[in-house]
Amino acid sequence: NGNTATTFNPEGTVTRQQLWMILARLSGYQPADFAEAKVWAVDNGISDGTIPGNAVSRQQLVTILYRYAARMGYKTTGAADLTVFPDHASVAAYATDAMAWSVANNIVGGTTQGTLNPTGTATRAQFAVILYRFCENIVK
Repeated sequence: NGNTATTFNPEGTVTRQQLWMILARLSGYQPADFAEAKVWAVDNGISDGTIPGNAVSRQQLVTILYRYAARMGYKTTGAADLTVFPDHASVAAYATDAMAWSVANNIVGGTTQGTLNPTGTATRAQFAVILYRFCENIVK
């Protein structure tokens, strides 16, 4: 759905709680609200449940997807060489495996500038593409 009945807001950000809600629904669970989605995410080891209203960064997004894939029994193999990206050193230690997995499995690629932009916020448009690729390449 869009942000309103008349706007989609593709350049808007995605919050952690929105991500939890989407993944909970994707798993077949139907949380009644964001608080219930948070409990689901924490109980399933997908997120620590902190800062729910904050925009999710690209590295947080792929890390949460990686944890979700592991929890659901999906493919978590493959690791790309991140050193080909000029900003590879900006990837946080907690996100390195997930980012390498996401690049190797064609979930995330470089930006138009050829960078990973791990600390940049994921826009709604980027999230839609990342989630589509995740479903196509991992969930199948």
